[in-house]
Amino acid sequence: MSETREVDVVVIGAGQAGLSSAYHLRRNGFEPDRGFVVLDHSPRPGGAWQFRWPSLTYGKVHGMHSLPGMELTDADPARPSAEVVGAYFDRYEQSFDLRVRRPVDVTAVRPGARDPTGG
Repeated sequence: MSETREVDVVVIGAGQAGLSSAYHLRRNGFEPDRGFVVLDHSPRPGGAWQFRWPSLTYGKVHGMHSLPGMELTDADPARPSAEVVGAYFDRYEQSFDLRVRRPVDVTAVRPGARDPTGG
C-alpha cells in the first residue's frame, strides 16, 4: 500500500539523527504529519540498536549520546542495549509526539509543486 502526501520535510530513518532532526523541526514550528513526516524501515523504535546482539548489555556500550531535550537516565547496565535504547527511543517519540511511521520502505522522494507566492 502506498500513500502520497505533500509535506515540507521528510525525515528518513528514526535513529538518533532522525529523531534529533524531528525534535528540532517541532521546536521550529513544524507540525508532524503536516509540516514533516518521519519514516522508518524498522518494525519498532530503537534505530540500528534494536538489532544488536543480546549479550551487548548497556553497561558494555562505550557510550551513547542522549537525544536533545531528554536525557537517558537510570538505565540498567545489565539489560541488553537493544532493550534500553529501544525503550528510550520509544519514550522520546511519545514525549515529543513525533509520530514516526513504520515499517515503511521508502522507494522515492520527489519535490512537490512550488507555491508561487513563496508561502
